Amino acid sequence: MRPKHVVIVFAVSFLAGTNLAQAQTATGTMGVGAEVNRNCTLSAENLNFGNLSVDTTNTTSVVVTLACNGVTTVTTVLVGMGENAAPATQRNMKLGTGTDVVPYTLHVLEAGGADIATEGAVTLVKVGTTNTYQVTLYGRSQPSTDYAKGTYSDAVLLTAVYAP
Repeated sequence: MRPKHVVIVFAVSFLAGTNLAQAQTATGTMGVGAEVNRNCTLSAENLNFGNLSVDTTNTTSVVVTLACNGVTTVTTVLVGMGENAAPATQRNMKLGTGTDVVPYTLHVLEAGGADIATEGAVTLVKVGTTNTYQVTLYGRSQPSTDYAKGTYSDAVLLTAVYAP
């Protein structure tokens, strides 16, 4: 055999073996999906008056936030009277289990203005292009030397009204 023929035969057999060793492939598809439920989360920090003054009006504020998923229109938050309302139109913070109370009012204007009424509707404002809505509530209590010493509290129910 001539040397040129040996090289050609070796090269052909090497290439033929390489083709036999190539990997095979198969293809398919995988579905991907999710469901978006229309819901909102309503939150607010505690409205904390701190230490009450006996000679000046006490004021504080809190931001109420409504974060929504899949909701297109949010209009209001209903602000309840609180657990210690007495009479039904007067919000009160109560001292523990006793009968002592500190009356307070809620407003949507920092300067005060009209009180938020019983189950009063407060308009929310959309934050930028997000699905988050906010309103600032302002609290006010009058000074008095008649308040008994201690820690007073109340809980106000907030209810969001939105259209899915």
